[in-house]
Amino acid sequence: MDYHELENMTVMRLREEAKKFSDLKGVAGMKKEELIHVLVERLGIAVPEKKPRAASGQMSKPALKKKIAELRAAEDAARSEHDRGKADLLRRRIHSLKHRLRKST
Repeated sequence: MDYHELENMTVMRLREEAKKFSDLKGVAGMKKEELIHVLVERLGIAVPEKKPRAASGQMSKPALKKKIAELRAAEDAARSEHDRGKADLLRRRIHSLKHRLRKST
């Protein structure tokens, strides 16, 4: 059994595994994270280190505004070429970026 198997187990299944250790008390009231922590300690399972997520989805406000400006220019070019499909795609991307811009602080 490894750490990922424990994470994929349901709380009921984790409680069953924890009840196999007679010296554990309060298993019925534990949350999933607590059960996983206890089982990892008891079974001697190595916990994988979490890698920091890359900030791929995080752009600064100026970068978002610059990207929106670029997409607007591309959208205008697509409209002048009567490429409706590309223009609609760019419009949706602009909308998405504007939404992210409003949500970022």
